[in-house]
Amino acid sequence: EVHLVDRLCREHRGLAVADGLHAVEQLREAKYETGVDGVPDEGLVALGDLITATTLVERIRAERPRARVSWLVGNGGASLVRLFPGVDEVLAVDEQRLLRGSTLERAVAMLGVWSRLIRNRYTEVIVAHPDPRYALIAIACVGARVRTLSRSVSGRTNPIPGRFFGDEFARLLGPPENTGPTIERYDVSDLRPQLPPLRAGILPISERPLVVLVPGGARNLLRDTPVRRWPATRYAEVAHALVERGCDVALVGDRSDRWAAEACADVPVIDFLGTLTLEETLGVLAHASLVISHDTGPLHLARAVRAPTIALFGPTIPRQVLGAIPANVIVMWGGDHLACRPCYNGRDFALCQNNLCMQDISVAQVIDHAEQLLSGAMQRQS
Repeated sequence: EVHLVDRLCREHRGLAVADGLHAVEQLREAKYETGVDGVPDEGLVALGDLITATTLVERIRAERPRARVSWLVGNGGASLVRLFPGVDEVLAVDEQRLLRGSTLERAVAMLGVWSRLIRNRYTEVIVAHPDPRYALIAIACVGARVRTLSRSVSGRTNPIPGRFFGDEFARLLGPPENTGPTIERYDVSDLRPQLPPLRAGILPISERPLVVLVPGGARNLLRDTPVRRWPATRYAEVAHALVERGCDVALVGDRSDRWAAEACADVPVIDFLGTLTLEETLGVLAHASLVISHDTGPLHLARAVRAPTIALFGPTIPRQVLGAIPANVIVMWGGDHLACRPCYNGRDFALCQNNLCMQDISVAQVIDHAEQLLSGAMQRQS
């Protein structure tokens, strides 16, 4: 999974920032599928990580407004990064060859990356992943100051467990020591001004509030983590209740989430699963009166377009994933009575076969919160 390798140039000098190549040896054997118009299904891209890392760009823009920002990213994430405000250039690389190819293919791909980076002079390189192997990308940036995430160096640990990942990404621009206090906080980028108009026919032609449900996800190229999902049957119950209350309800996800549509077979929902491009998905979320999702990629996409959201959590810590909670977001963290919650250590989840923490969130609770967030839209409809 290649997330980003950023290059920031200031007065014709560069600053490179690298984030998130996940375990190379695992990716070599991983499966890659492509959905509609080249949108990755189980792809090499963790959309949430890309969105969260925009806090770093927000800090760069605040502190170094003259910086020129380039972002080196795998092909699967390039279309999303091109929407990020403050990024001047996107350099897309073939992450399949770089991470999954033969030894020769990987070598050739790395040489290609180096050749693109060596053309510019860099003052700094930021590698936003704790695995030291990813610093190999920065070898071409001779003379640059290199900063990396690290879990092993005493006094310089980043990310610190429990902190918002976005705050930790932004901290990479400061000194490596965890000196504290750190007062300034940066939000993820707002992508709404960057979105193209939705093509005709995608959105329903009605005045009813549009509620988007995300019943699938919690899966990427490396692993499937159903422990993060709220049961699809409960999404179906919520969909039925909201349709009865006069809402249009849509399902959003990729082609690998088709199984989730079966739970809503008896509910008149708009099925977008596997039919939208990434930009179209963002457009639908931006138009939604409400998004309901557990901890998965579209939850971060909804945050990036500032959509009213009900965020359902269990095994992960909401603040660590979302940071400061906006007024139009309601977080429901199930399993308060469970000694095993949370069960994510930053790398792995517990081997849980029965996610009682997520099941602790009831349909009635979600509907109550939905009515609260939808109250304004429902009044406008009436």
